[in-house]
Amino acid sequence: MPCRVRWHRGALGSRVAGISLEGRALDIPPLTWHTAMTTWTSAPIVDVVAAIAVVGYLIAVARRARAGTPGWPLYATASWLSGVAVLLVSLHSSIEVYGHTLLWVHMIQHLLLIMVVPVLLIWGQPVRLIWGAAPAGRLVRWLTFPVFTVGFYTAVLVITHLTGFPELMATQAGVHHLEQLLYLVSGYLLFWPLVGGEASPWPVPHIVRFALLALAMGADTLVGVALMLTGHPLAPSTAMMRPGWGPTLLGDQNWAGAIMWVGGDGLMMVLMLIVVAQWSAAGSRARLGDWLESARRQSLATIGSGADHDTVGASRDIDEDEQARAAYNRMLAELNRRPPQSRNG
Repeated sequence: MPCRVRWHRGALGSRVAGISLEGRALDIPPLTWHTAMTTWTSAPIVDVVAAIAVVGYLIAVARRARAGTPGWPLYATASWLSGVAVLLVSLHSSIEVYGHTLLWVHMIQHLLLIMVVPVLLIWGQPVRLIWGAAPAGRLVRWLTFPVFTVGFYTAVLVITHLTGFPELMATQAGVHHLEQLLYLVSGYLLFWPLVGGEASPWPVPHIVRFALLALAMGADTLVGVALMLTGHPLAPSTAMMRPGWGPTLLGDQNWAGAIMWVGGDGLMMVLMLIVVAQWSAAGSRARLGDWLESARRQSLATIGSGADHDTVGASRDIDEDEQARAAYNRMLAELNRRPPQSRNG
C-alpha cells in the first residue's frame, strides 16, 4: 500500500519530513537538482538564534565604530555572516530534509556543522570584537585545551557514527538535534585556537597547530574508512525510512563513509595549508608559543648572566640584549670547538 509523508515539528522546533508508513517505502520525491534547490523546511528556534547572532554582532561592530576604535575588518564581518548563512542552509534546505532518508546527504550536513560553520564563525572573531581579549577563566581554558579538544572531536565523530548512536537517532527525534549541537560545539572548541584570527586562551604555535589538525584529520579518516568497510548497516531501523528510488542501505552507508573520508580530509588539508600560509606571513614574528618562548628566553638570559648579571637581561626584550646574544654565541662557539667525546661527557 502507498505511504504518506506528513510534516511535524521536531525537538528544536524544526519542521522535517516525518513518516506515516502504510508500506515500507517513504513517499518522498527523488533527489534531483530541482528538488535539492526547492525543498526547504523551517526551524524557528534556529531562526531566532541566528537572528540574535547577526543583530548582536552588527550592534557590537557599530558600537566599536562609535567609540572611535580602529575600524573592524570587513572580512571578519563577512566571515561571521557567512557562517550563520551556512548554518541556516544546512538546517533549512534539502540537506536537512533528505538527510533523514539518505545517509550520504546526512554526512554532508555533518561536515558543514562540525568544520565549515565553526571555522567561519571563529574567523568572525566574536570574542575579540566583544571582549577585546581571550577569556582567562579556568573553565574556558580547560575546555579549549588543544589536547582535550582533539580528543572531544574524535570521540564525537566515533560515537555518533560507529556505535549504536545512529540506530538511536533513527528512533528518537531529539537525538538528531543533540547530534547537530555536538558537532557545532566540538568543531568550535577544536578550531578556536588552531585556525588563527580569534583571541584564544591558548596561543598555540603554528607548527603545533599544523600537527593537531593532522591528528584530528585522522579521526575523519578512521570514521570514513570504517563506514566504507563495514559489511552491515549500523542503523538497520532506517530501512523503514528509505525511499524506493535510493541506494541500498549498505551502499548508502559506504557512500557516506567516502564523503567523510575524502570531504573531511580535504577540508582539514585546506585548513592546514591556511595555517602554513599564516606561519609564512608571520615571518620573524612567529613564536614557538608562550611555553616554549618563555623557556627559550629564560635559557638565553641564564647563559648571558654569567658575563654580567647586572646588565644582561636589562633590556625589555632579551632578543635585543646584545650581551645576552654575545654570550649565547660564545657558548655555541665553545661547543663547536670541543671534541665529540667531551661533548658527550
